[in-house]
Amino acid sequence: MTPYRGVIFDIDGTLVDSNDGHARAWVRAFADAGFEVPFEQVRPLIGMGRSAGAAPDGDREGTPCLRAA
Repeated sequence: MTPYRGVIFDIDGTLVDSNDGHARAWVRAFADAGFEVPFEQVRPLIGMGRSAGAAPDGDREGTPCLRAA
C-alpha cells in the first residue's frame, strides 16, 4: 500500500460547495419523518448552526424556524 502524501479536508465549503446537497438531504429527512418542508425554506438555514431551529413547527423566540406545510 502506498502511503498518503497529503490529505485535503474541506470543512467549510471552500473547495466544494455542498450546501445545496446538504439542504436537499434535510428536505428528504423531513419528508421521511412525515413533514413537507420546501427546499427554499431549508436552504437559507444551512450553515447557521443549531440555533437556526431546524425542527419543523418548532418555535423559539427570535430564532428562524421551519414551518411544515
